[in-house]
Amino acid sequence: MGPFSQPAIPPATAEYVSSLQSAAAAPGGAQQSAYRLFRSSDGKTRVDSGNTSVITDPAGQKTILLDHVKKEAQIVPSVPPAPSIAMPQMPQVPGMPAMPAAPQMPAVHVQDLGKNVIQGQEVEGKRYTIPPAPPMPAMPQAPQVPGMPKLPQMPGMPKLPQAPGMPQAPGMPQAPGVPPVPPKPQVPTVAEVWTSSKLQLPMATRVNGSFGQMTSICQKATPGEPHPAVFQIPQGYKQLMPAPPKLPSMPKLPAV
Repeated sequence: MGPFSQPAIPPATAEYVSSLQSAAAAPGGAQQSAYRLFRSSDGKTRVDSGNTSVITDPAGQKTILLDHVKKEAQIVPSVPPAPSIAMPQMPQVPGMPAMPAAPQMPAVHVQDLGKNVIQGQEVEGKRYTIPPAPPMPAMPQAPQVPGMPKLPQMPGMPKLPQAPGMPQAPGMPQAPGVPPVPPKPQVPTVAEVWTSSKLQLPMATRVNGSFGQMTSICQKATPGEPHPAVFQIPQGYKQLMPAPPKLPSMPKLPAV
């Protein structure tokens, strides 16, 4: 192993049970789900959830979606990240207001929770606090062009005095207006993650935010290389390739 090479990922198999309690749902109405994770030492992963499986192959630059009910496999090639290109700055026009700068994302606060033991695995805990994102600034309005001065109008004829009207009866006092409902304050998102030091797998995760609460608990973790067939398409499955992108149609010539 060279001085700059990354350490090998420990192969393992893990089973999880997750729960999602929405903030809008009634107490006790959490949604339960279970999934299984396979991970090889060369970076392949497979996640089984219900009747579907997702196999990720970074070296092969592809992702395989398995539908165990239809016995179909869809191969999706991985798209390499596009190179970052610096956007040119817009020139400042005299008299035009400057564009507001985009708000910077708030910094994530990380707190060390120490060590513990979960399912026989030594774990290390971290708490991540993400403040709510600041609102986007309003776009500046363009300066209005002054209108043409109006020509002076001819003075009109004086109006005749009108007879005084009948006095109106006093109306009912108006009910005090209902104060507007203040907006719900945004709360930070707090994620507590306990990771196995040996297997490099999350053993317990709890996330609280404005959406509600989401938890994921590892029920069983087994070290060791999964069988290579786990990351392959099973026999008898129909392979579906993604549809090629449509070419742009040629513009029609104007009729003579």
